[in-house]
Amino acid sequence: MNKFLYTMITTIMIAVLGASSVFAMPYNPNDYTSVDIVSKLLPPGVKQSKVSESSKTRGEFFMSADLVIKNNGDGSVGALAIAFTRCPVDEAYITIYLDRWDEEAQRWRQVNYHEAEFYSKDYPDGLTEPTVDVSFVNQPRGYYYRLRSVFSVMYKGEFEGFSPVTDGILLD
Repeated sequence: MNKFLYTMITTIMIAVLGASSVFAMPYNPNDYTSVDIVSKLLPPGVKQSKVSESSKTRGEFFMSADLVIKNNGDGSVGALAIAFTRCPVDEAYITIYLDRWDEEAQRWRQVNYHEAEFYSKDYPDGLTEPTVDVSFVNQPRGYYYRLRSVFSVMYKGEFEGFSPVTDGILLD
């Protein structure tokens, strides 16, 4: 009887635990964002900032990612994002976030973003340098802006990624 009861309780526990879902998330999801990463505010005469993030020793196929912010001089902020891979990859995703410096709160605030997806089937010569060149138009002048980005690359079911952040430039 003890063996039967033990088996029955164990079976019920496994069934209940196997059917339940577990979700991992921060205690307060609104407090977790990469917008709080620190960036320098460059002098007013500087019109461009570039950041490069290179592969760590663990990287197998994603070599580096470049992110450039530029004051286009017409009230728009230019963004150039390039991912460099060692070999043609299966998929690539680039998301660029535009942040504006909030002087009163002394922090960056996200004001816009742009997403792009790249698939190997669309690149017969191989997907090795996915590139995004976009302008965020009609931005208020007199503020500092910076770019954050997320580069993700998939190759043979494996994932590698980078998240570079530029310094802030004044849009005058």
